Amino acid sequence: MPTSPRIQYQQGDHICTLYNDRDEQLAAAIEYLRGGLSRGERCLYVCCEHTPDEFREGLRAAGIDVAAEEARGALLLLTKHDGHLKGGSFDPDKMITMLHGAVQDALDAGFAGLCAAGDMSWLLDEADGSDRIAEYEAKLNAFYPTSKALGLCLYNRNRLPPETLDHSLATHPHVRVDGNILLENPFYEPIEKASFRKYAGNLKEKLEWLRSALASLFAGDKTAEPLPLRVK
Repeated sequence: MPTSPRIQYQQGDHICTLYNDRDEQLAAAIEYLRGGLSRGERCLYVCCEHTPDEFREGLRAAGIDVAAEEARGALLLLTKHDGHLKGGSFDPDKMITMLHGAVQDALDAGFAGLCAAGDMSWLLDEADGSDRIAEYEAKLNAFYPTSKALGLCLYNRNRLPPETLDHSLATHPHVRVDGNILLENPFYEPIEKASFRKYAGNLKEKLEWLRSALASLFAGDKTAEPLPLRVK
């Protein structure tokens, strides 16, 4: 059954954010991590468009005591070379194994769970294994609902290719675009289908549907069907 739009993240979530620029990406990531810290979770963020130091500065500007959070182990900042591209290539299974370990480490350290997020611009490097991104994101839909964790994947919709953005929509149950509202994603596909999907060339129509849905919400009409539920 469809769920109502919401602004709060919760354990089990796997969300994609489609952002326009570095400032929007930074704001979305900070909002998400602030929530994780407030819930007593360990926050793990993989930087890409921003260096770790740039990201720390953004957190400080938003009123987060970065030094204190890092000192108590509540905030871990990695680069793409420590995360998705560790070893120089991308392996979905190794990355999920790393996340399993990160969740257990967080729980062992007394945290309520893991609030994980990553800037997906590392895909622009086209490292070996990057073509398995849809498989990876689909597998995360089995990982997050069964773990004390949640994940946010941030995609630059002006730099990443349409095929990659379309895969991101197909593999995340919730999507966040043009604001802080989480929408149930009508373009989400079951794990067994999404892992091996091909791009159908209809990303523009999907993004228009999402913008129309948001416009309906902001206008106060939560029941409006802006466009057909699925664009074939």
